[in-house]
This record gives sequence, structure tokens and C-alpha cells, in this order.
Amino acid sequence: MYEGEFGYGGFRGWRGGRARRGDMVPIILKALLKKPMHGYEIISEMEGKSHGFWRPSAGSIYPNLQMLEEQGMVSSTTENGKKIYTLTDEGRAEAEKVEETFKAHWEHKEHHAKYFKELKGVAGDIFGLLRQIGEQDSEAKFAEVKKILEETRSKLAEVAKQ
Repeated sequence: MYEGEFGYGGFRGWRGGRARRGDMVPIILKALLKKPMHGYEIISEMEGKSHGFWRPSAGSIYPNLQMLEEQGMVSSTTENGKKIYTLTDEGRAEAEKVEETFKAHWEHKEHHAKYFKELKGVAGDIFGLLRQIGEQDSEAKFAEVKKILEETRSKLAEVAKQ
């Protein structure tokens, strides 16, 4: 039903920490296949699935949920002041197609996101140390750190080529 409109024959997942336009529909359908959820649960699900690498905004989730509801793919009820979205029969059928089509893709992305998150943490620690060294105003330390970083960049480029 959405293939032409949303293009998820070529689903891309997240890129640079964001999903591209049109990718939210299959992502939402896939999330709701697990259980009925409110919008922020879907956001948390995606953040967890990407190991913190990607967190969709409420502005990308809620308009799509409203559109899916208008198209009869999801229904909603209000519980404790929160709108809970559930797949309709039509939505479940579409979500199962999405599940089958994108399962391997998401598993591949999740694997890389996990490692990227770990590397990102190490890089954050390094930037903290660089800030400390930069605040010391020492030309000798600056020269030593610059040499270390240039060597590291060269070694990382070699690893990337492997």
C-alpha cells in the first residue's frame, strides 16, 4: 500500500542519526507489531533499538501516527491521559510485511549502532582530555598531542581501508 508513496522498497533505516522522510511509517508499523504503544514509547523503542544512536522526534512520530489512524492502519484509545495506538487488522497485515522485509536490515543496523555507540563513548572521553590539555596553554603539550592525533588518524585510516 505504501511502497510508491513512502518508498520502502528501498528502506534506508537511519542515516547520520536520522531516518529519511518516508521511513517513519514502516518503523512505526514495525514497533506497533510488538504491542500497542503511545508515541513516546515508540520513540524510546527506536532509541533502544539503535543503542542510543538515533532518537526520532515527536514531530516525526505523531503526525505519522495521525496519518496512519486516518488511513485505518492504527486505532487509538486514551488511557491515563495518553493516546495508545494499536494496529488494526489492515495495519497488522502491513506491519507483518514490513517485519519480514526489514528484519535483516534492522539487525544489521543495530549491530553497527552498538559498536558505534561504544566508539562514540571513547571519543567523548578523548575530547574531554583534549579540552583539559587545551586549557593548560602549553605549546609543548599541544605539539605532542597533535603528533599523537595525526598518528592516530593515520592508523584509523589504515583500519578503515581493511
